[in-house]
Amino acid sequence: MKYYFPRSDDIIRTETVYGERGRIFDRNGKLLVGNTANYNLIFEYGSMADKRKDVNLALLDCISALKETQTTDYRAEDYFPLLGSYPNMRIKDSARNENTDIGHYYKRFLNKQKLKENITAEQLCNYFINKYKLWSELYSDSAIGELIRIYYDMERVDFGYYQNYTIAESIDPADPNAKALITMINEKSIEGANFIKQTERVYPYDTYAAHILGRIGKITAENVSQYEDYPLDALVGTSGCEAAFEEYLRGTDGKKISVYNKSGELIDEYYDPKPVVGKDVYLTIDIDLQIAAEDALREEIERLDYSEAGAATFIDPNNGDVLVSASYPTYSQNQFSGVEYYASLANDENMPLLNRAIQGTYAPGSVYKVGAALAALEGGFINSNTCYDCQKVYPYYDDDAPTCLGLHGEVNVSDAIKDSCNIFFYYVGDQNGLDKITPYTKSLGLGVPTGIELGERIGIIASEDYCKSTDRAWRAIDNATGAIGQSYHLYSPLQLSVYTSTVVNGGTRYSAHFLKEIRDRQGETVYTTETEVAEKVNFSSATHTTIKHAMSRVVDESTVLSRYFSNVDATVGGKTGTAQVSANSTLPDNALFSGFAPYDDPEIVGSCILEAGEQGANASKIVAAVFEQYFAEDIEPDA
Repeated sequence: MKYYFPRSDDIIRTETVYGERGRIFDRNGKLLVGNTANYNLIFEYGSMADKRKDVNLALLDCISALKETQTTDYRAEDYFPLLGSYPNMRIKDSARNENTDIGHYYKRFLNKQKLKENITAEQLCNYFINKYKLWSELYSDSAIGELIRIYYDMERVDFGYYQNYTIAESIDPADPNAKALITMINEKSIEGANFIKQTERVYPYDTYAAHILGRIGKITAENVSQYEDYPLDALVGTSGCEAAFEEYLRGTDGKKISVYNKSGELIDEYYDPKPVVGKDVYLTIDIDLQIAAEDALREEIERLDYSEAGAATFIDPNNGDVLVSASYPTYSQNQFSGVEYYASLANDENMPLLNRAIQGTYAPGSVYKVGAALAALEGGFINSNTCYDCQKVYPYYDDDAPTCLGLHGEVNVSDAIKDSCNIFFYYVGDQNGLDKITPYTKSLGLGVPTGIELGERIGIIASEDYCKSTDRAWRAIDNATGAIGQSYHLYSPLQLSVYTSTVVNGGTRYSAHFLKEIRDRQGETVYTTETEVAEKVNFSSATHTTIKHAMSRVVDESTVLSRYFSNVDATVGGKTGTAQVSANSTLPDNALFSGFAPYDDPEIVGSCILEAGEQGANASKIVAAVFEQYFAEDIEPDA
């Protein structure tokens, strides 16, 4: 690049050019998170006045314009360490606590300026008064207080040639007050003040996929070390995919340099540095399936008497693509920044901010019997013809003897899965030990990381070692109850989908992931997520056939389930489950279902948990709704 070298009497004006953040799309190119244009009112070092008095007046003019147009939400107050009005100010308690955002930045400021930590509010004010010439004979107390706030914030963000200062943000030119502000600032020609085009995130689907997509926000004390090459006033991904894929989504601001001669003629213009637009992220999520899942979750939970929450996950069993990750209750992304709305979410006892799909952990109930059966067959504890006699009560442990919901008589492993017979699996666990089962279920995906890019809870594998590490009592009966998915087992809905996928695809556990690919703004793919095999689980084709066939019987031979899945254009297999919340709970059991389709060559696996959902068939409705949508999408229209 060829640069013009300015003469001493040339006028140089610098203007920040915003580097727009990348967008987020679903797997089919449907926009999930976009940008809408607005403006920030900034103060630029390169174009401000030379004399301090003129700089002070320019800043006061900006504040006056904000107040006059009733757009007074400027940022200087956010991290200001003093309370009250000048000269009657005191240091905030939070400023003395470096674990708070205010305290973190206050300590950083004191260290940088070599000021004592026990400095008084009066001494702090005098520091700014002397440094920036805020003499009382020139300015009112109110004006001095406003300028102290702004200069503190300027120093906090390292205001200088390479760092502008944002006075006010999110100025929407469509708003009459904001329009008046823009007009007023421009008419006054305030030296140093400028409007930079900025964007805010917009969410076309609002409440759908809210837990996945996440938010952007200011850099905080907790994460400031992660963003050493960022301006301190930058907005970054703080949760969900916005945080997980920050390195791709991030845009970088540039500077436009304009050089004028003394007659005001533009003689050169260039960028140094150039603005860089963030890259676009394409997720594995199918938003149409996501909507089907969230709608079905909401409708079923609202129908049930006691259920208030639930989650569902759906993945491609052949590569680990997460097609759906739904958590209920959800929230509005477009209202999230409202103080009152956020407070209502934070105080809601049903915890709508919790991503239950990956951070909620639950006893798997009878869904666990699939893995227990596989372990028993592969471990040689049983074969496909082994039978146990179910007389409803397990004939051991006297008064504590566990029971079954049915009286099934002689059942083999296929019957036991189909009928969800507890007695059969009590024998398997009690006679062989749960520690002979859990290595298989762990390899299948329970109690281990799924590979998902967002923060997840790993859950608990029931074992004697776990009890020792947590000062809990391990009893012999836990070998029996653990084999039916009770005892201390706790797993996430995503883990259940990974586990079922590994079973039905023949033993390949894939790492689950949300990221499909990254594209630049020209649409060129610059990164594609490769399918990753987390573990190969060896089991025989006979075991595979026995388990899959039993899971198909669960659906086909149930009047209720076959009706729920009647509109799915594929043969479905699955396993229902109910799990006791706790021994002292008065709520109904949690309801679970994990299923797959089509039977011969599975393309999709789905799992659902309904808290206090009463019975597994209720959870199957959500899986049925998504399967119906999935296979309907595959149907080619008539020519």
